[in-house]
Amino acid sequence: MYCTNCGRKLPEDGSPCVCRRQPAQPEQQTYTQPVQPQQNYGAPAQNFQVPLQYYAQPPVQYPVQRPITPVHGVLKSFFASPLFLITAILFSVNLLFQIIANLFSQDPAYIVNQIYSNLPYEMQFIISPGDLYSALSDAQSGTTVGTVIGMLITGGLMAAAYWITYISAKNPSIPAAKTAGLTIMKVFSIISLVVMSLAEVLCVVLAVIFGVALAGNDYGYMDEMMSVIFVFLIAACIIGFVVLIFEIIYEAKVIKMLNSAKNAMLTGMVPNKASVFVAVICFISAAVSFFSVFGDAVLYGWIRVPLGLTSVALNVLYGLLVLQFNKMLKNAGMVR
Repeated sequence: MYCTNCGRKLPEDGSPCVCRRQPAQPEQQTYTQPVQPQQNYGAPAQNFQVPLQYYAQPPVQYPVQRPITPVHGVLKSFFASPLFLITAILFSVNLLFQIIANLFSQDPAYIVNQIYSNLPYEMQFIISPGDLYSALSDAQSGTTVGTVIGMLITGGLMAAAYWITYISAKNPSIPAAKTAGLTIMKVFSIISLVVMSLAEVLCVVLAVIFGVALAGNDYGYMDEMMSVIFVFLIAACIIGFVVLIFEIIYEAKVIKMLNSAKNAMLTGMVPNKASVFVAVICFISAAVSFFSVFGDAVLYGWIRVPLGLTSVALNVLYGLLVLQFNKMLKNAGMVR
């Protein structure tokens, strides 16, 4: 048998083990240098847990500051010019006159009387005065409210576009004028292009249908008069197509000008020159509007005169703005 204390073989006589008879010796302590933890700089400790929301946060994106160039100064000077301010004021006044003219429209009986008093005697039997009066009455009663609301929305947005552009250009605390006004103008130019194109096509189609209907009937002694009316309608169709083409070109060039000016305000790059074609069309429209003022006064009353005169002035101002824009670019040496 062996000692359970030291592992020696026990004596055969049954005496206790030698280790039991020896005095207890102190245990030798062995000094072991503690192991220093290995530091891995740049890596997180294994017992450190990063919160999950740390990874869910998107990276911070700082706004890119656009460089300010001399182009911004030229554009600010243009949109803060007295000519642009007068245009904004006159557009707002013209909108007010449009609303007044639609709210206080002329009596349909007066309009019918004016139309028949200026028609040739032979043509007064073609259209019934009662039918014309009913059509005008229904048109006025059905469109007055809708027309005024539409003018308040569309005209109000366009007026806001002018004032936003002017106020931001006049503000000395910002280096560049805001582009929101030009964006509104561009949207309405696109809408105007589509609406006018559809209206011109519809008018031409109706004129053709009416002309075919006149040509297919026998009017007896009035055949010569009907032939003149038919020729007049054919000429109106041709003129309508020509006007449509010019309107499409005009609106396309206006949209191109607005895009160029907006891009220059955003990037600081030199814009393209404004189209002189637009200025020419504006001056022609002013001349046509001036002569139509007198016809509107006779047909609808003198309440239309202020509306017509402000429309004439606006067309002139539009043409002058185009010429002034090109002149400012030329004086700054930025002609492209």
